[in-house]
Amino acid sequence: MILIKNGLVFNNNENFEKKDILIKKDKITDIRNDISENGCEVIDAEGFLVLPGFIDIHTHGGMGYDIMNSKCKDLDRLSCFFASKGVTAFLPAVMTASIEDMITAVRNINLSIKNKTSGAKIIGINMEGPFISYKYRGAHPKEYIILPSVQLLERFIQESGNNIKMVTVAPEVENALSFISHFKERGIVFCAGHTGADYKTAVEAFEKGFSHVTHLFNAMAGIHHRSPNLAIAALEKENITVELICDGIHIDPAIIKMVLKCKSVDNIVLITDSIITAGVEKGKYHFAGKEVYIENGVAKHKNEVIAGSTVTMIDIFKNMVQRWGIPIENCIKMASANASRAIGLFHKKGSLSCGKDADIIIMDKKMNLLTTIVEGNIVYKV
Repeated sequence: MILIKNGLVFNNNENFEKKDILIKKDKITDIRNDISENGCEVIDAEGFLVLPGFIDIHTHGGMGYDIMNSKCKDLDRLSCFFASKGVTAFLPAVMTASIEDMITAVRNINLSIKNKTSGAKIIGINMEGPFISYKYRGAHPKEYIILPSVQLLERFIQESGNNIKMVTVAPEVENALSFISHFKERGIVFCAGHTGADYKTAVEAFEKGFSHVTHLFNAMAGIHHRSPNLAIAALEKENITVELICDGIHIDPAIIKMVLKCKSVDNIVLITDSIITAGVEKGKYHFAGKEVYIENGVAKHKNEVIAGSTVTMIDIFKNMVQRWGIPIENCIKMASANASRAIGLFHKKGSLSCGKDADIIIMDKKMNLLTTIVEGNIVYKV
């Protein structure tokens, strides 16, 4: 058993209270004052913040590891890197690539889920391609973009061991709505993204089963006051969750604050969209079949297209709280609870509540990470 003593606990995603947390095996079993230390490994959290671990539902890699060509040992090392940045669970995102390469990536992730990682836990797979808009493909290779295919997604699901949690589709492409209707009882979250959909198309898509938006504002048509589009529909529809990449590069802070005025905080999910370059300072790498270089913290292809982010979840969390003054209580929800709700795992993860997985991070008041606990195991400690 592990006992976290006297921490400032963000209890049930409501407020901070000075409490103890008792962990038995992989679960939180008690949260209250003055829990007995008998038989426990005690962590003294006096004066420290005790939060639910971050959940990143959209990452392509980091620290030199690319999801698309990572085998089990690589994914395990990546999971440890993420744990050192406060992440307790994540969805590896599979890029648009050849079908063979995508299947290989899905198989490797499935095997890692079976074997279990020693850092942050892989809780499923995010298929970001290949059913996207050619025009708004971003860093996705154009030669592998295809129309939605029920047969192909069924194959991805089979090869994944039924671990696919999210699929991005451009709602305006041919057969998009009939395609997602085929899977409506399968527990897959369909995300509108890499899209040029206009407002009318977006509204219909949200009515027919799309419930989430892939990195709002990025890789989609911009807002125009006479031509509303998917971004406007996503801000308007309260039950739609949206991803934000809050690295200070992908979206201006003024836009982030606008989103917070338009959407309930419960429907905003912080993601990294990190790639192989996250956590490294310089150098040249390959991502999505092309060379990527880092310039002033920005990962770009030679054609100047941003290729994903170089940040981690703790970077984004600090940006939101320390740089832009967003209340920490809101940021905790956006970095944890909202992600777990979006993929249907809030009954297990995303808050510090009795009976839930013991996914916990401890930070000092300057937001330096001290400890990461994943399902009851201390996987990182300074």
